[in-house]
Amino acid sequence: MKLSQYISLFHRQQTGQLLPEDEDALRNQQDPGLHRELEELWSESLSYQSGYEPDVDKGFSRLKSRMDADQARDTQTVRLTSTSRSWMSIAAAIALVIAIGTLWLINRGQGASALAFTTGPAEQLEVALPDASAVYLNEDSYLSFDIVDGQRQVSLSGEAYFKVAPDPDRPFVIHSNGVRTTVLGTAFNLRAYPEEPTVEVEVTEGLVRMENAQAGQQVELKPKERGVFSSDELKLVKKPVSELNAQGWHSQKLVFRNAELGNALQEIGRYYKVEFKLGSQDLQSCALSTEIAGDPLPDFLQVLETIYGLDVEQTGASSYHLKGGRCR
Repeated sequence: MKLSQYISLFHRQQTGQLLPEDEDALRNQQDPGLHRELEELWSESLSYQSGYEPDVDKGFSRLKSRMDADQARDTQTVRLTSTSRSWMSIAAAIALVIAIGTLWLINRGQGASALAFTTGPAEQLEVALPDASAVYLNEDSYLSFDIVDGQRQVSLSGEAYFKVAPDPDRPFVIHSNGVRTTVLGTAFNLRAYPEEPTVEVEVTEGLVRMENAQAGQQVELKPKERGVFSSDELKLVKKPVSELNAQGWHSQKLVFRNAELGNALQEIGRYYKVEFKLGSQDLQSCALSTEIAGDPLPDFLQVLETIYGLDVEQTGASSYHLKGGRCR
């Protein structure tokens, strides 16, 4: 179970929204040390008075320090790694405890305030930022926004579609899993889940610069281009895309025109939240032309069976083995 899912279940338990079937999952996955920390944070959140602006950054630091101290004593509370991706997942998870899908004003002590937003499993959130930019946050995601040194600074863990308001004097800078994405005014999708080894940016309009300081690489992306950074290979590449399918979760639409079946199934798997395995490598390069717009998964599986003569076998709750078949 992902940490964010565990925290989401904890939140539902505290608010009386935990379903009976989730009780066993929470009990079986319970980490006593982490659970104790969350109960303390929850208790403190209930004591906030009206108008009080909690210092969430300080809360994150305090919890991280406690976890580090527990680890030093060789306990099994939460194993933090040295990567920023792991810490971002924990920060997002803590935010879920405070209020899933809601806004917190973070007091920075200088009269300025930052904004933070979170979503839990199966939740999406539309956000209007103070600079007139719009953000559509996908499930299990965390986003913060602040104005720092004349720049619009954003941190993202998860996935979001951005429509950035033009402001040449205040660049819009997004930090996500070691990747810095800079824009002036544009629309694009950014995917950076902590448990995934890649960060992806797909541009709808405008110009986006994507860079990784550790790899010493950067690319500029124009409409219908996608940038992909691999943390495993420390490699940043860009490639053209014929259709803007990365934002299918937001637009609820996927379009394929003579796309390679193997690549298309990866996009479609994300859309339906399932995994496809092709039994024959010969089918990887088969051409697929289709459009998906809210169609149920069984309807799409039937299309695969009809077009390629595949035998579709469900091998798990969210996994399918596609056997046999041939290119048209």
